[in-house]
Formats: sequence, structure tokens, C-alpha cells
Amino acid sequence: MVDAVVAGELIINKKNSMKYYIPKLKIVFAAAFLMLIGFSCVKSRSGFTDFSEVSDFVILTGSGTGNFKASNILVNTSSPDTIKLTATANLASANSNNGPVTVTIGVDNSAITAYNTANGTNFQPFPANAFKIVNNSITIPGGQQHYGTTTVWVFQNKLDPTISYMLPVSITDGGGKKLSSNQNTIYYNVIGNPLAGNYNQNFYRWNGTSDTTTPPNSTVFTNQPVVIAPITATSILLPESYLQTFVGSTAGITLSFTNTAGVLSNFSVSLDPTTAAGLASGGFTVVTPPKLVGYQIVGNAATHYAGSTFRVFMVLLNSTPATRTVIDDFIKQ
Repeated sequence: MVDAVVAGELIINKKNSMKYYIPKLKIVFAAAFLMLIGFSCVKSRSGFTDFSEVSDFVILTGSGTGNFKASNILVNTSSPDTIKLTATANLASANSNNGPVTVTIGVDNSAITAYNTANGTNFQPFPANAFKIVNNSITIPGGQQHYGTTTVWVFQNKLDPTISYMLPVSITDGGGKKLSSNQNTIYYNVIGNPLAGNYNQNFYRWNGTSDTTTPPNSTVFTNQPVVIAPITATSILLPESYLQTFVGSTAGITLSFTNTAGVLSNFSVSLDPTTAAGLASGGFTVVTPPKLVGYQIVGNAATHYAGSTFRVFMVLLNSTPATRTVIDDFIKQ
């Protein structure tokens, strides 16, 4: 047999040629596979962050409009306590031998205008006395630790719960590292809603019957303080204890209304979609959907409608199945 050189590879003879080709093909395929994995990792969050740049860059954890809901702050204005939020800067780098990087953050109120324009909202800047960034510089130590933190304080008693606020905290200087196109700003926000805030809740439960003219034959509690969160500027999430027992702590009933220059009307209630899905998956049947069987609006926006009341009735079959009837009263404080 005649030895030959083909495409840079020595072939001893035809019989042994596969012995040389197979290992080399394996190497080629392995290299291609690793490249594919590398590109997949880089672009696995495409649509959120463009990692096509292979240079080091810095981001803020929980930033971007995709994390807007997670960045919502529920304000409890009856307490002067400070809400403390942790802002984390991350260095995205393949090099574990990086030295320290100092990232500078600040409030970028131009992001409020951009967000309002894009989403048809009316968020207002935080009052200057309603927040504090404890340290505008975040040091990322380097080496194996690729993140650093600072704290943002929100003084909730300085906020009006009827106004929607936004506090866009942005990277203003990456410390010599590149910035991501869409993970530079955390959109801390407060959804203003005239009915959100502090309530007392009364809860009554009947087992095996939907007749509420008889005394409750199961759990009862009264005057339990609850903080009711806004969903939008014209809807709030009423917590419901029986639903929370089986669906989770965020289960509840949506109360929607119309706000015409401070005059509230057109009240309606419905199961929160996530709660409805949780009930269905748990084998529950809603016999009578939530009904607003009584309400009274007291005061106005200036008094935060304190004294207003809402009464909700609902009947379900649990997975047994057995009838469970609940009534919730909510009294605005």
C-alpha cells in the first residue's frame, strides 16, 4: 500500500484509515459541541440580555422591565418603619482572576418618562425625602466573588398611597466594564391605589352547608390586621384565609372598581387567576364564585376612604368533595 497525506492527515493504509479518522472526527464534533454549549449559555437569556459581547460587563440583579412586578414595593403607611432593599451588582466574566471593580449607581428619573411613554402609565418620581441609597458605590471584590451589594432605604411614611411612584436605580458607571443593554436599571415602583393599605379582616366559615343564616360551625376570627396590596390603580387583592390554606399565601379575590376624580363606583369581585388555577389543580370546585354582598364607601381620597367596608361571600366544594362556605369582611383603616 502507498502512504498518502490527505487534508493534512497521514493515512497509513486504507485498512487503518478509519482508526485515524474516527478519533479526529470525535475531536472535531466535541469542539463543535462545546462551542454550541458556549453560545447557548451566552444566548440562553436572549430577549432579556444580549451576551453576544464576550467582554466582561456588569448588571444589576432583578433589573429590566421583565422584573417590574417583582420590583413592586407594598407600602404600609401606618408604620414609619423603613423598607430596606438590597441592590446587587454582578460582574459577568469568564475570568475568575478579575481584580476589584467599583460600580456606581444612582437614580435615573429619565427612565420614568421612557417607561410611562412606552406603557401608558403615570408613575411619578419618589420625593427626595422618601428614599436613600446608603452607598452609591458597589465594590465587586473579584476573584471567585463576582458580586457586591448596597442598600436602598424607602421611607414609606413619606409616600402617598394613592400616587404611583417609580424609583429607577441605574448603573451610572461600570468601573471600566461594559454595560448590558437592558439590565442596568431596577424599576422599584409603588402602585398608587386609593383602596390599598391597612384593613381589619373578619372571617367566617361554614362546613357542609351554604346556609349562612345559621352561626358558623368552623373557623372564625375578627379584627385581624391585614395589608391589602394593589394589583393596578383600580384593583386590589383581598386576602382570603381558606383559599390561602390550600393555594398559598398570595391567594385571594380581586376587587375592581372605577375611580372618577376620587368618586369610586362599579365595584366587582372575581377570583384572582392564579388562585383559580390553584383551586382547579387541587381538585376544588367553585360552586358560587365570589360575590360582593355588601359594601359602603366612607370618606374620600383625602381620608384614604378610612371606614369603608366590603363583604364577600363564596361557596366551594373541596376535593372530598365537601361544601365549604366563607364570608370575609374588610374594614379600611
